[in-house]
Amino acid sequence: MRRIASYTTAGLLGVVAGIAGLLTIVVLRHQQSLPQLTPDAFYEAQARWEENAPPSYNIEVAVTGRQAAVYYAQVRGGEVLAATRDGEVLSRLRTIDTWSVPGMFTTIHSDVVNLEKHLAGTADQNTPQILLRGYFDEQNGTPLRYHRTELRKWGANVEVMWEVTRFEIVP
Repeated sequence: MRRIASYTTAGLLGVVAGIAGLLTIVVLRHQQSLPQLTPDAFYEAQARWEENAPPSYNIEVAVTGRQAAVYYAQVRGGEVLAATRDGEVLSRLRTIDTWSVPGMFTTIHSDVVNLEKHLAGTADQNTPQILLRGYFDEQNGTPLRYHRTELRKWGANVEVMWEVTRFEIVP
């Protein structure tokens, strides 16, 4: 009888420990999750940037997803002077401008427009269904983290995420 009680107690303690472990994992993951990005939050951040944008800065952005890379851009007087992808110099203007803060806003804006179409019920079959998450700097609106998930009917969802790993204002 004592053995059965010991095994039952040990089993119950194991179950309780397992549940506690799962709850810990859920809480930790939730703390690291990004808030949902709404059109209002996007436009507010963009307005903060337009009001408070430093004319000169260096920015480094780590991208994960299908085309993972680290991008770096030097912006002076609002113009991109130089940009690299994994240390290699970028030469195409469209690619160079993408990793300035205004370029990042342009990229996010195209996703926000698609999101707005779905919210308004005006999306057609070619409008991607997307889930946007991210947050912006409270002072100047810089997009600090951005996560885009394209929800597909067939095949795996496509995810792209970027995080600003360095942002230096240059006097």
